[in-house]
Amino acid sequence: MKTLILERAFADTLIAYDGRTILLPGHADGWPTVLRDLLAGTVPERLAVGLGPGSFAGIRGAIACLQGLGLGWRLPVCGYPSAAHLALCSGREEVNVIGDARRNTLWSVRYRVTPDAILQDGDFRLLARERFLPAADMVSPDAERLAAYGFTPVRPDATRLEETVAKLGGLLKPDPIPLYLHPAVGAAHAE
Repeated sequence: MKTLILERAFADTLIAYDGRTILLPGHADGWPTVLRDLLAGTVPERLAVGLGPGSFAGIRGAIACLQGLGLGWRLPVCGYPSAAHLALCSGREEVNVIGDARRNTLWSVRYRVTPDAILQDGDFRLLARERFLPAADMVSPDAERLAAYGFTPVRPDATRLEETVAKLGGLLKPDPIPLYLHPAVGAAHAE
């Protein structure tokens, strides 16, 4: 099944389609043009998008783009946790993926990677930075920013996007919504 995959939760934009992959450094403004050129007038059979956690604007832009294409092509859009891709890229069978959730917190999720699947063990958790104790089986896309913890850095890999989506199975969700880890700013004060 030819799947167009768009991942913008990380520092780089990753696009995969029909065995071709593109990594655009940073949140390049020209990614929609690159996406159009990659498709070259073809229509995918399925659309998949990374839901984060990560760059709020990047994730929302990716979802909106694929939803717009999906409307025109009458294709559903499936979302997946971007951290699952990092688990696959870590090269480990069992791994905790940790990221900077801002507001003095970290996010954490555990995965098991088998030859056929990426399995999520439990929900995403928020952890207070001051109470967090790192362990050897932890990797992070934010290792530079969180250098004090000594996480093993893991980078997303555009060439493994299609493999990630193929191994996710039940983690692919219709009607994608970004993974929100914090309530909206001001929501706690609204009455």
